Amino acid sequence: MFQPSPLLAEAYHPPSSGARRLVRRAPWLTSPERGEATAAARLSLRVLVAPMTQLTFCSFELQAFLFLVFHRTRVAILGHGLFMTTENLFLMAALREIPLAQTPVGVVSGAPVYAVLLLAWYAGVAWRARLPGWLAVTLPVVALLYAASGPVGALCRDRLSLSPGWGVLLSAFLVALSHAPEPLLPPRTVDRWRWVPLREYMDGRGLGAGRRLARMLHLAIIGVLGILAEAWAALRLMYYNWLLLMMRLGYAPERYSELEDWTERAWATGQPALDFVGTGGREVPCAPERRLRGRVSTAASLALLLKMISEARARLEDRE
Repeated sequence: MFQPSPLLAEAYHPPSSGARRLVRRAPWLTSPERGEATAAARLSLRVLVAPMTQLTFCSFELQAFLFLVFHRTRVAILGHGLFMTTENLFLMAALREIPLAQTPVGVVSGAPVYAVLLLAWYAGVAWRARLPGWLAVTLPVVALLYAASGPVGALCRDRLSLSPGWGVLLSAFLVALSHAPEPLLPPRTVDRWRWVPLREYMDGRGLGAGRRLARMLHLAIIGVLGILAEAWAALRLMYYNWLLLMMRLGYAPERYSELEDWTERAWATGQPALDFVGTGGREVPCAPERRLRGRVSTAASLALLLKMISEARARLEDRE
């Protein structure tokens, strides 16, 4: 059984429609306050850590909020900005080696398809967030990455005799490594709902040699899972690095101030949420209530309809 957060969950911004759908269809992904979960559900939470941000990748507010929550040090900020970009560069280079279709003008590889999908994805989020400047920067940067992926792929194959896929893995490893200076481990890594100081977890006082070794192995597993998570995160978060750089240089100051305020308020409590913009570790606020309101509304409508039928029948009886 999951433990509730010691803090009352507070949302600073309503969950997106995608988040609400995910809560309805897979409520165990949001660590219910008092609910049974299967072993597979608990394992999924431990592996994904923040499944809402992993799976609701078009929710601008949640992605931006958690990006700021998770990246507090300069090493993390610089590491993500640089190596998320190189990961996508190497991925495009690797996809150039995968033919998809034969056309009159030549073979279409996976790289241009990936670049177009990436642009459509990024453009859709930027457009919905009403940040046209972000979109204006995203388009040429992705185009430059695609143009550079050809020479990079040739360099890997011809000069280094390596697949560009190794560059993808190395970049994901370096992104994950940039989290090392972060002082806290997020919920679902070593604790079900609490942010835990790394030093506290590694403090071996009072523990036997076996427990110490187990914790070291646990951190190694977290590191491996982190590399896999960052491999996916680079696709959905690369352009957030550019946006936050633009914001720090003066772009969209009101939106940036709002994001910073959410982050500082969350960290002031010591327990930033992972599944919504806010604090506390309970299930997403408002999601169950919205469904309840829907049920109440339906019941009220049926009651009103029955009342109208009853009144109509009474009037007919009076006329007779």
